[in-house]
Amino acid sequence: MTAPPAPGPEGRHLMGALSSFKRDSLSLITELQGYGGIARVRLGPYLVHQLTGPEFIKHVLQDNTDNYRRGRFYQGFNLFMGRGMLTTDGAEWRARRDVSQPFFQRAWLHGASGVITSCAEELIARWEGPAERGEEIELVDEMMWLAMGVLSRMLFGVDLRDRYAELAPAVRFSLKAMILTGEVSQMLPRWVPTRYRRDLRRHQAVLNGVMDDVIALHRAGGGDPDDLVSALLKATDAETGRPWPDRQIRAELKTLFMAGHETTGCALAWTLYSVAQHADVRRKLEAELDSVLGDRAPTPGDLPDLPYLRQVVDESLRLHPPIWVFPRDVVEDDVIGGHHIPAGTTLLIPPYAAHRDPGAWENPEAFDPERFCPAGRGPARYTYLPFGGGARRCVGYYMALLEIQFTVAMLVRRYHLSLVPAQQVTPVGLVSLRPARGIRMRLVKRGA
Repeated sequence: MTAPPAPGPEGRHLMGALSSFKRDSLSLITELQGYGGIARVRLGPYLVHQLTGPEFIKHVLQDNTDNYRRGRFYQGFNLFMGRGMLTTDGAEWRARRDVSQPFFQRAWLHGASGVITSCAEELIARWEGPAERGEEIELVDEMMWLAMGVLSRMLFGVDLRDRYAELAPAVRFSLKAMILTGEVSQMLPRWVPTRYRRDLRRHQAVLNGVMDDVIALHRAGGGDPDDLVSALLKATDAETGRPWPDRQIRAELKTLFMAGHETTGCALAWTLYSVAQHADVRRKLEAELDSVLGDRAPTPGDLPDLPYLRQVVDESLRLHPPIWVFPRDVVEDDVIGGHHIPAGTTLLIPPYAAHRDPGAWENPEAFDPERFCPAGRGPARYTYLPFGGGARRCVGYYMALLEIQFTVAMLVRRYHLSLVPAQQVTPVGLVSLRPARGIRMRLVKRGA
C-alpha cells in the first residue's frame, strides 16, 4: 500500500502557490511550517515537499543522501558558477571538494587569519570619515566590500576589491538570475534577443574575465604558489591524469567567490544590525571584548575566551541564515514521516523556517543569544543548520565563523552603529538572505 501524501495547501489554480513563492518566498515557507515538519505544495510545474522536522532533515542530509541530488533548482546556479563544487554530486563533487578542503582546515585558516584583521582594519579606516561627518553608510555594501577582500586575498592571493566596481553589479544581477522563479524572461529560449539575455551575457563575461585574470596571473608566476588557485592548477583528472582545463578551474573559483563572500557578507550585515537593535546585547558584548582584547585585534587563541561573541553570532545565524533554503531533487520514491515522496519531485529544506519552529525554539522570533550559552543544552541536532548538514555541509563554514567573529569584535569595539530612522529592514530570499532595500547605518566612535 502506498503511503499517503503529505499535508499542505490546496492550490487555487493550475500554478499552485507559485505566485505566492515569487511574491514572498519567506512568508510561504513560514506558512508551510504550520503543517508540521513536512508539507506538500505545488509551485507551477513542480511538486515540492518542505522539510523542517529534524528527523526528516537528518534522513535526507545524512541517512539516505544518495537518493537526494542537486537538481533543477540549481540549474540557474550554472549560469554564473558553472559545474563547480556547489552544483555537482557524487565522485565529481568529491574530486572538487578534495582539492579545496585543505584550505578550509582550521590550522590553515588560523595561520591565514591575519588577512581578516587586516581587512577589518582597512574598513575601520574607511569609516573614519563618515563617522566624523555624521554620514550614513550602506551596511550591506560595506560588508560585501570587506568579505570580497578577505576571500580573494586569503584564497586567491589577490585583492579583488580593486575590481569591486565591476564585480558588485554582476553579483547583484546574479542573485536574482540564479533563482528559477518562473519569470518570462527566464523561460524564453536563449536565442531570443531580450534585454535580460544581454544583461546576463554581460555580467557572465565580467565574472569569467576576472577569474581568467586570476588564473593567468598564477600561470605567469604571480600569486602565492601555496594558495588555492595554485592547487587547482596542479589538480589532475583521476581517470585521465590530465590537468583540469581552465573552464573547470574557473568554475571552482566562481563558486568559491560567489558562495563565499556573498553569504559571509550577508551574515555580517545581519549580525551588526541585530547588535545595533539590542542595546543590552551590545553592552554585554562590549564588556566582554574590552575585558579580553582591550585595544588589540583578536586572534584564534582568543575565541575560547569570547563565548558571548560566539553566542551573538550563532543567534544571528539562527534568525537570518545566509542560505535560507537547500533544495534537493528526489531520485527514487521514498517515505518520510509516513508520507509518500515521489521520484522526480523536489525537496526544500529551509533553515529560515526550521529556525523558527516553535516546537524547537522558545519565542523563536526574539533575538536572544542566551539560547547558545555554553552552560545550556544547546539546540537539538538538525534544528539548527545555518551551513547545512551531513556530508554536504558548507566546506567554508569555519572560515565564515572566523571572519564573522573577528570582524564583529573589531567593529563593535570601535563603533556604535545605529539604524537610520524611518527605514524598514525586511529580509528577502534571493540566493542568500539579503535585506530587501539594504541597511542604512550611522557610526559613532566609542568614547566620542
